[in-house]
Amino acid sequence: MELTLNGARIHYEREGAGIPIIFLHAGIADSRMWAAQADFFARDFDVIRPDTRGFGVSEMPPGRWSPVEDVLALIDALDLKPAHLVGCSMGGAIAIDFALAHAERVSKLVLVGAGFSGRARNPKYAHLFAREGAARKAKDYEALNDAMLELFLDGPERRPGYVAKEIRELVHDMNERAMRVDFERSPVVMLDPPAATRLGDITAPSLVIVGDKDLPNILEASDELQARIPNARKVVIRDAAHLPNMEHPEEFNRIVQDFLVEDSG
Repeated sequence: MELTLNGARIHYEREGAGIPIIFLHAGIADSRMWAAQADFFARDFDVIRPDTRGFGVSEMPPGRWSPVEDVLALIDALDLKPAHLVGCSMGGAIAIDFALAHAERVSKLVLVGAGFSGRARNPKYAHLFAREGAARKAKDYEALNDAMLELFLDGPERRPGYVAKEIRELVHDMNERAMRVDFERSPVVMLDPPAATRLGDITAPSLVIVGDKDLPNILEASDELQARIPNARKVVIRDAAHLPNMEHPEEFNRIVQDFLVEDSG
C-alpha cells in the first residue's frame, strides 16, 4: 500500500484489526524486519508497518523533512485512534520523539535497542565503528554492508556470521538500498529541544527491550531510557544483538503482547 505524506510516496503494509500498532524499523532494515510480528499481532491488532523515507520502497525526495511529522501524517491519513508505537533503533528514536511531540496520539511505547535524539556519542566506543567508517568513506558498499551486519546483526561480542543465514540475507538486502540513498540532500528536522533533555516528559507506559549482545552504547542508552522515562521497565533478550525481534521472534512477541494487553481490560 502507498500514501503520499508530506510530499513523499510512503509504502506501508497493513494487516489485522483492532487497536493500531505502528512498527518503526531500524536504520539497517525496512518494514520487512517486522514480518514475524505482523503475522502474530494481526490476530488481535491493526498492524501498520511503514517504510521510512529512503528505506524499503518509500521514496526520499530532496528537501528538509521530519520523521515525526511523517508518522503523524500516516496516523491522520489512516484515521487511527491513539496507537501503540514499537520502534527499533532508529525507529525507536523516532517513536520517542513522536511521543514527546504528540503524546495524545500514543497509547504505549515499545523501544527496541533504541537511541534517542540529543544523546552524545561516547568516544571510547569509536573503535567499534572504524571498519564501517572506512568502508563508508571509500564508498565500498559491499564492505560497508558486511561491516554493518557484523556490528549490528552479530554484535561485537559474537563471531562474524553468527546469525542465521536466512536472517542475514534479508538484513543484507534491506540495508542495501538505504546505504546508497543521498541523505544529505534531505536533511532531517530534529526535535527541538531533543529527547535527551525531555525523557522525563514521556507519559506513555514504556517497555525497553534490548539484546544482551548489542553494542555497549546501546546497552547504556537502554539503561538511561529505563531510568529516566517515568513508568518504564526493561527486558533483556539473551543471545541477541540489535534486532532481537528477528533472532528470537516468539520470545519477543510474547514479551510485547504481555505488555500491550496488561491493564487493557
